[in-house]
Amino acid sequence: MPLIRPVFLIASFLMLTLGGAQSQAPANIYGIHTWSNGASGIFSGKRGWTVECVNTANYSFDLQPSQAQQIHDENLELIIRINKEAGHTVPVNPADFDKFAQDCASKVSQFSAWCHMWIIGNEMNADFEGNVPVAVYSEVFRRCRNAIKAVQPDAIVAVAAVAPWNSSQKPSGPYPSNRPWLNYMYQLVNTLGSDADAYAIHAYGGRGGDTDPRNDDEMGFGVYKRWMEIIDAHAHASRVPVCLTEMNHAADGQKPGQPGYPKYNYSAGYINKLFEAINTWNVAHDHKISCACWFAYANGGFPGYNISGNSVMRDDFTTTTRNTNYAGPTTSAACWNFFE
Repeated sequence: MPLIRPVFLIASFLMLTLGGAQSQAPANIYGIHTWSNGASGIFSGKRGWTVECVNTANYSFDLQPSQAQQIHDENLELIIRINKEAGHTVPVNPADFDKFAQDCASKVSQFSAWCHMWIIGNEMNADFEGNVPVAVYSEVFRRCRNAIKAVQPDAIVAVAAVAPWNSSQKPSGPYPSNRPWLNYMYQLVNTLGSDADAYAIHAYGGRGGDTDPRNDDEMGFGVYKRWMEIIDAHAHASRVPVCLTEMNHAADGQKPGQPGYPKYNYSAGYINKLFEAINTWNVAHDHKISCACWFAYANGGFPGYNISGNSVMRDDFTTTTRNTNYAGPTTSAACWNFFE
């Protein structure tokens, strides 16, 4: 029965168990990265998503259980990313793999009342996150997934987002050699096969100060289409949830001499256009992107990216959630496919 399990994962993702009671996953794609007090106000009464981080090295700024409870009380769906530590998103020494997997399982036990989707690591193909080869990450991921499911059997364990454009890894693959991030993703999807419950992806726009991400190619926000192209070419991957867990206008990085601030200032309407682009994809494709999360709402390391400190960003996000109804996958569609 090889085609049933991936569809079951989608159905499980859409009917999540929170605090012992089944809860419908958000119907809409609206999301943020790095919640803080006041975040729920920008969702205009709709149920949204938030992506939060914890580290097995335990940093003071990690998500706390009390915050996870507040996120749940504010009717937001929580996705937690588990990292090892700053600069080393997962271990690369095989002697450390099992300990990291058990540490991940401990984090899951700590937050299991509020979260059922876990991302293992972040942008591991880049040197700023450890420059991790596909084979190493895949082995770490499998061990973490097994350890997590031992403590939370219905967990959705997601593959980390690959860094677009900043790949220090240069694997071979079907894409040109000057697109190593795409070849990394290709190898990752095909190496993990049916062991991946879901995928996180990242996409950023705004190159050269461009104000419209809807017409971006793969060197801008349009890279999400390449991620989906690779995922959809694999029989298993094409049937599991995909979450866009980071998006913004900062593809060109930060202002010289001003760390934490994007090179180009935010242009009014940009957030609206990002959500419109993902909705356009979802309307046209069976494999829909489940959520699209703006980086960030209130991230202390990136004050210039934060909705919480920018009234134009806040207005754009709020206007979008108030005036649109951009949907992700539906439970009924997933269950229908289950019986086909």
